[in-house]
Amino acid sequence: MQDLEDQLIQKYENILLKAQKYKMPERELTIFDTALRNHHENPTTELLSFFLDPNEKHHLGTAFYDGFIQAIKSHDEYADFDFGQLLEIRTQQTTDKGNRIDLWFQTDTALVVIEVKVFHHQNNPFKDYVSWGNKQLKKLISQKQRSEESPTEIKLIPIVLCPDGKCDESDWLGVSFAELTSSTRTYLAPKFIDNPFNKWSIFSRDFLLHLDSFIELLDTNMESLNFVVDHMQQIQELVELRENVYQEIINHINNELQIALGEEYEPFVRRHTWDGTPALRFIGNNWKDWSDSVLNLHVATHPMSCAVHMYVQHPTPDIVKKVEQVLKKGTHSTYESWYGGKKDEYWAASWQFKQFELKEVTQLIVRNHKILNRVELEWK
Repeated sequence: MQDLEDQLIQKYENILLKAQKYKMPERELTIFDTALRNHHENPTTELLSFFLDPNEKHHLGTAFYDGFIQAIKSHDEYADFDFGQLLEIRTQQTTDKGNRIDLWFQTDTALVVIEVKVFHHQNNPFKDYVSWGNKQLKKLISQKQRSEESPTEIKLIPIVLCPDGKCDESDWLGVSFAELTSSTRTYLAPKFIDNPFNKWSIFSRDFLLHLDSFIELLDTNMESLNFVVDHMQQIQELVELRENVYQEIINHINNELQIALGEEYEPFVRRHTWDGTPALRFIGNNWKDWSDSVLNLHVATHPMSCAVHMYVQHPTPDIVKKVEQVLKKGTHSTYESWYGGKKDEYWAASWQFKQFELKEVTQLIVRNHKILNRVELEWK
């Protein structure tokens, strides 16, 4: 039997060792993760317009414009095209048919019409956008002819800016977020060095990270996916093993509480999740209030640490005084305490452990529960 258990433990250890290399790296959180929520395209377009315009008060000059142009020129059809300077930029342009173009800007030689896509399908009225662009182009050419002897040719360049840079619409150029962020960072780097405390430099960095986050959503980690699929049965066994261990902890502590408090004590356990970690709440079902002892397992630490909390519901100053007198005697006499809830509806004490030891935390919970048992059955 022992040999079989050792084999199972070895099997699970091997699975866990293999799984470590498939751990997903945490992405750096940006301000946009908390501010934009599900409304992505309009704010993204407005911010892009703001940073593209060198006349805005971000003090980043033409860094974003130069980066965008470089991203366009990375495609063969525009590699040798001279865009010149940015002359005008607009967002949410309404066409004659009432459709809205996300963003357009005019340079010395081009009218660039941009559709920004984040998640949605590319089912926009692209022909209407091109029709508006050609109509606008005629106006621009006419204006140049009236003001110049040899007017410069202006080219209409329609672009879909999206995470993967794929565009199936004919005559539209797909530019990826990665192309934009990579080229823009090249032009932004000197700005960061020259003025590292410019708030817009920091904001622009977060904006580029925000765009990168959509790129990451496209990348399915097939190695991780295949590993989990191939080992799904063993992983499920590990999940069940973890749940069994939690229950073993509960049973062990409840058994010790029953021995310490006698047959009159009625054990009741509630399981909660605190910041993604299990919190096991031990309560006397025969008590007047929901005072309890809580074991919070810090499962993300290695080795696993934990905390034990003690809650006295509806405390009076006299009860708290009696509780503290007992807590200061014997082991674990050092703790943090506070009042919480509306109108100080509970008093709490807390003990932290760098490493989980079942015997030690059980002894503390039993000691605390003896006190709570007196609080609920004698002192109230």
